Amino acid sequence: MVRRRIGALITTLALFITACTAQPAATGPTGTGGGATTAPASPSSEIKEGGNLIVALPGDMVEADPSLVSDSNSSYIQIQVVEGLLGPKPGSLSEIEPRLAEAMPEASADGLTYTFKLRTGIKFHDGTDLDAAAVKYNYERQKNAPKALRDAYNYYFGAVFGWAADSNLKSVDAVDATTVKFTLVHPQSNFLISQAPLPQFGIQSPTALRAGDADNPDPSKSPYAQGTGGTGKSMVGTGPFMFKEWVPNDHVTIVKNPSYWDDAHAAHLDSITFKPYADQTAELNALQAGDVDFAQTIAPNDIATLKADTNFQVIDRGESCNTGQISMNQTHAPLNNKDIRTAIAYAVNKQSYIDAFYAGLAEPADNWMPPATQFYKKLNLPTYDVAKAKDFVKKSGLTGNQLTIEFWYPSDVARPYMPDPKGLAQAIARDLEAVGFKITFKTAGWRTGYLASEAVGKYPMWLLGWTCDWAGADNFLQTAFFHADAGKANKEFAYGPADLFSAFDKAAVAKDDTAAKSEWDKAQDVLARDLPTVPLVHSKPPAAAKAALKGFVGAGNLNEYFNSVYLSQ
Repeated sequence: MVRRRIGALITTLALFITACTAQPAATGPTGTGGGATTAPASPSSEIKEGGNLIVALPGDMVEADPSLVSDSNSSYIQIQVVEGLLGPKPGSLSEIEPRLAEAMPEASADGLTYTFKLRTGIKFHDGTDLDAAAVKYNYERQKNAPKALRDAYNYYFGAVFGWAADSNLKSVDAVDATTVKFTLVHPQSNFLISQAPLPQFGIQSPTALRAGDADNPDPSKSPYAQGTGGTGKSMVGTGPFMFKEWVPNDHVTIVKNPSYWDDAHAAHLDSITFKPYADQTAELNALQAGDVDFAQTIAPNDIATLKADTNFQVIDRGESCNTGQISMNQTHAPLNNKDIRTAIAYAVNKQSYIDAFYAGLAEPADNWMPPATQFYKKLNLPTYDVAKAKDFVKKSGLTGNQLTIEFWYPSDVARPYMPDPKGLAQAIARDLEAVGFKITFKTAGWRTGYLASEAVGKYPMWLLGWTCDWAGADNFLQTAFFHADAGKANKEFAYGPADLFSAFDKAAVAKDDTAAKSEWDKAQDVLARDLPTVPLVHSKPPAAAKAALKGFVGAGNLNEYFNSVYLSQ
């Protein structure tokens, strides 16, 4: 699930795009990019059409307007319905291809303008036409959103562009019915990739948005956001599925779009019902009881049980797009001492945690971002070495009670990067106590104090992580962790040297990959030098399904499309 970050308003990432043609985009799982496991598909002549798929999610949708959500459960549903100008190659973390655009955009030499040509003949689910004016309306609607929406709901637009007069998106112009030109205030190296994976930048019907009072400062009073109107009234996109209904805390149903513009990638299923469950155990129980066909998340330690039963399949999502870490705040002693942070890095046995809590579906972290992220650099961070850990404790000059650390973990949540927070915290504590630290545990509810408190620096040391919005260096190093607040170190980590922020700023406006890579290399070197936190793991969160589910391609960032999925029986 995405954790809100209001601090980083203009995030960064150099372009990472594949060579694409003007052929119809693959708007669903059509390959295994990123190393993801594909649920075996039959030859096209044997694909079974029709049926309803029931999907278990670890929570409900929040709003029926994609521009107002920042959680992964809502996005997981909405990417089936709403499409953007660009999209990720199915199964990939970073490869981009045209979607509603007929080709990748033409970019100006100065990096300030991007011109898109739209596919023709595409209609929204309410029957109105997709055209340049609709694209312009969607972007300007978010840029000029009421302040109440910006502050509480419209996170992603602000995180990428900023709003109103402060926005880096200077203008969006409908040059003609099929041509859209974006003009930026200054070059923005993450412009394309940030638009691709998220339904928040999808294009919705202006007619439906206006009719449903979508810009009401209070979404609870907007029929569009509440999904009360049904098909053609809420979540009105151009995708292979259409929104049908939302019964809060019970289910969301989407149905096949019979007039989908891309015949080659039209949906096989008649409908999909997404049902919220309290946790991974509840999802697993529902799958084993036959109440659902697909469980989006399962606990790694349940993999063996499912693999032993031929009625089920476990889906490996391939490359990781997350980081779990031991977070630290440098206003708290002894964590303001680099030797102590280095000792902790040597003391933790990352592989033992992977074996115990991730069923082997993770890799020890050597960076604050996973290897599949663009501009990733191997940093050779400290690895498990008890003797070196003790040496750095001694070098710190601290003894006795000075080595006491308050260690927090969340009490009521599991995340891909920490499937068992309590168990993981206890294992880490054993390793730290073995080299001379004394650990005192504290815990709080994820949304009832934990996130709010850690974000403002109340915790000395705590477990946290990040699952990518897009697989970019900016999304991990800056948006997730070490962004500046008003030019200064954020309160969360109390860490932000000038050379780090300089590298961030220069990478943000880099005009090409070479310049961007140079700055991101510098940023990673600074982090390796200072070791402000200790990266632990990059996990590969598993999913599970009935054996009859075919044609599914997993992705580490959960950008997973169901139009190619079918049930063999």
